[in-house]
Amino acid sequence: MVEMMSEMRDELKELREENQRLRHESEKEAKPPAPDNDEIVEAFFQAKNYAKASERPNRFAIKYFRTHTDDTPFLEITVEDALDFASNWSGENQRPKRATILNYLGTVKVLYDWMSMKEWGPDSNPVELAREQYKSENQSRIRRSGQHSGTVIQPEEYLELVRANMGARLKSVLVLAVKTGLRRKELVSLKIQDVDLEEKRIYNRSPKGVGDERLPKDSADQKLIDDECVAVLEDWFDKREVTLERLAERGHKGRRGDEAKADTDWLYPNDAGEKLTPMTMSRWWGKATDKAEYRMRGEDDELANQFEDMTPHDARRCFTSWLNWEGCPRDVIKALRGDADGDMVSLYTQHGEDQVRQEYEDAMPHLGIV
Repeated sequence: MVEMMSEMRDELKELREENQRLRHESEKEAKPPAPDNDEIVEAFFQAKNYAKASERPNRFAIKYFRTHTDDTPFLEITVEDALDFASNWSGENQRPKRATILNYLGTVKVLYDWMSMKEWGPDSNPVELAREQYKSENQSRIRRSGQHSGTVIQPEEYLELVRANMGARLKSVLVLAVKTGLRRKELVSLKIQDVDLEEKRIYNRSPKGVGDERLPKDSADQKLIDDECVAVLEDWFDKREVTLERLAERGHKGRRGDEAKADTDWLYPNDAGEKLTPMTMSRWWGKATDKAEYRMRGEDDELANQFEDMTPHDARRCFTSWLNWEGCPRDVIKALRGDADGDMVSLYTQHGEDQVRQEYEDAMPHLGIV
């Protein structure tokens, strides 16, 4: 009896596999034939209508890709083919830098995105998968070698990151992080009552070194915010309750299987109303930088590459650099960062609260969101 059941399962498995094969072949037969590579490339550039300064490097990227793959028809290219290009393309004179290879892959990825919209187009984007794998492998190698020292971008460049993520929640995360220098663990530990919009102040009650403990409000690490940050937080507050109610109606479950809560007091809860984990905050950040990278690819590839490498901690690096660039006193920067040797209370005593705020607001750039 057991043997019969086993044989029946094997037969069913074979039938399913055969059905999948036939369905795949049927779908392939239903597709019209793809144009040749030259026709595809010309149609792509005609559709994209790039400026001349952008079109030339993009054409070279596609040309190098076709050369390395022996001009294999685009629809026959595999992830392995694209990875081989990333790892082994020797360049015309010398091996290009990692950022340049990522630029090339980014251009070819956009070509495949465009092809996938065509009736004859590919079912998946092998270059996108190869690029993600190549990027991941190289980032791990760089971290192990200690070469990556973080990414700092200009305020006007950070604005492009925000513009690519104008949803109230994510926009407020991006702006709050760069205007205060809060770490990701500190961001996810904020509650509604820790935000004082009238006084333009954030009470960081879970600073580095205290674990999961929440300090009393009068012992909290105080962060100043400006009018621009207040505006994006107000926008999030206006939409937050409705957003959480909608998520609760969808029946999201918490980590322990509890029903979603719309009345949570966490500033940035997860979809079930619970405290967000730092890892989830990193995923939110990754989605934000991915959107910005895609938006800038082909327009400003250098900035796109910087978005690609950015981590949540880079917002803190930008915060520090921007204040320093604008001449904010070092003792004020240390206190605003919440460093171990920086003390807001003693700073207020020494300079006065109004003077400290003036130094902050004079140095903190206005991004131009509102």
